[in-house]
Amino acid sequence: MLRRMDMQKVLLEIGWMILVIACPMNLFAAGLPEISASVGKEGENRPKDVFIVQGMLNHVPYRSGGPKEPLPIDGILGSNTIAAIERFQTIQLGFRDGLVEPEQRTIKRLQEFFLFAAQDRSGPKIAWGAQVTGPFKQKVLQVATELGLDPNHLMAAMAFETAGTFSPAIKNAAGSGATGLIQFMPSTAKGLGLTTQALQRMNAVEQMDIVKKYFLPYHQRIETLSDLYMAILYPVAIGKPEEYVLFGQEKSPRTYQMNAGLDRDGDGNVTKAEAAANVQASLDRGLQPENHG
Repeated sequence: MLRRMDMQKVLLEIGWMILVIACPMNLFAAGLPEISASVGKEGENRPKDVFIVQGMLNHVPYRSGGPKEPLPIDGILGSNTIAAIERFQTIQLGFRDGLVEPEQRTIKRLQEFFLFAAQDRSGPKIAWGAQVTGPFKQKVLQVATELGLDPNHLMAAMAFETAGTFSPAIKNAAGSGATGLIQFMPSTAKGLGLTTQALQRMNAVEQMDIVKKYFLPYHQRIETLSDLYMAILYPVAIGKPEEYVLFGQEKSPRTYQMNAGLDRDGDGNVTKAEAAANVQASLDRGLQPENHG
């Protein structure tokens, strides 16, 4: 445990960093924070480096893998800091070893969030826009404009597919292998000339280019929120009426059982409207004042 005098010395040594963490707009004058050695489980855990990692983790929104409560920026590695590193890695990178190393994936992704916190969030407000980085929001607006899609609908679908994290690395909890912002299946990724592993290594802004590529064959037929979600879930249903049956207990019992939770009225059929109901709920939440930005 560091003595008080030792800690004061550390804090004085990195006083410029305190200003950067307190006010992200000073970022460009000071440069991106760098660590000199590993931080976390079995890391070297130099106080200055721990201090930097703690401050950077505090810049990550909770839904995107940040700590639920801000970490104390004290330069001391404790269980809360390790847990925060692991949570960030799990949501953003699809693995967790509890270690942040110089020039490796975890520190680079943290630097992205730290950098994006200082960048422009201007432009029209959109669903869930207050919960994502400025550059990601701008990229969504760009892609939506190029495809002629409603950006609110696109954000609602991605929020639903990623459980509100907007993580490019998130995997389907049921073990299907689906990955990323719109839960690309391995076969879908292959059809786009990629692998789910390659998708995991992208940041969210980069992966939006793949989202755009995925929607290109469908975008001209998408008119509604449910149409947009059908492009992800069941493209045959794009343009179909809301009562169109996707999965029926009699015609496709196995597929129906896999999606029975979507059968809201319990009549043995999952309709287009029922399948899209969760995305509609995601849109409604995304337009709430705390998320609309």
